[in-house]
Amino acid sequence: MVRKVFVMPLLLIGMAFFMQCSNDSLFDESTILELKAGKGPGGGGHTEPVGNNLSFPAILLDEFSISSVTPSFTVLYTGPYTGLTEEELAIVSTGDWYAQKVEGNVWQAGYFNGNAPVSVTFIDWGDVIESSNPVIGRPFRLETTLYVDVSDNPMTGYTMALLAYPSSPDETQGTNTSTYEGNWATVASQSPTLIIQYLDEGAVPVWSADDNHWTGTGVNVPLANFNFAPELNVGGKYIYGASTGGWRPTQTGTYRLTFFMRDQSNIDLSGAAIGNYSGNTPAEYGRPTYSAATPVVDADNNLSYVDVTVVTKRVR
Repeated sequence: MVRKVFVMPLLLIGMAFFMQCSNDSLFDESTILELKAGKGPGGGGHTEPVGNNLSFPAILLDEFSISSVTPSFTVLYTGPYTGLTEEELAIVSTGDWYAQKVEGNVWQAGYFNGNAPVSVTFIDWGDVIESSNPVIGRPFRLETTLYVDVSDNPMTGYTMALLAYPSSPDETQGTNTSTYEGNWATVASQSPTLIIQYLDEGAVPVWSADDNHWTGTGVNVPLANFNFAPELNVGGKYIYGASTGGWRPTQTGTYRLTFFMRDQSNIDLSGAAIGNYSGNTPAEYGRPTYSAATPVVDADNNLSYVDVTVVTKRVR
């Protein structure tokens, strides 16, 4: 995905928020008071080793949860600043910055371990999926992010900036310890997954809820499973991504990538739109510019899919 760096205003807030639900609130009053006190229902479950810290607000569902941590900022980042633009360098040249994946640097944005239904506001498919065709034999990054509008009761996030090596395996990001009042949270859960199916020319896909894949004329069975799970990226945001560098296609043609929920998930995609995160206010999440593939939300089946065309070589 195209890297995004945001510097937000300094605002300290609690972690309570409401979501649109049957009674216009996702949580009851007692739960909201727990959140304001910095608490939340749900067990420890998932914990992160020394590595990336949660910087962007998150809602954890379907038995996926994290535990609270004590903030600690002990190791200043002093460089290198390799690959930064003048604008990016100007940002990190002011004040003290603390990098991710450094022992002694610990922080955590607002989060909630919950089990109530959550309606997703928009789905952000990876920019590379929307803007470029997969090429035979080359890794193709598969990534999606689910966003929920929490502007009625914002959640705490940490100001983040790019520090070095943009768009590389060694990309480094960090925080200046300031927090902001965020209008968006991402959703992390073990339920979502992604499958890939080859479509013959003229295929007529029909979703089978029993089989969790597309059937019908010209629709091939899903490719062998690969790991597609929530991960905390270098910017401190929970996304869904494929392991081992992504997918390496072996045949040209049309493939359907389908993102859906296993089991009895609390994630509702029926009212979601396709969009890209581009700011801290609901009106700014915008629409992507499609040059290769256009994602779709299938509200009836609670899923999203995108048809991509695999080619023999990349066209520049």
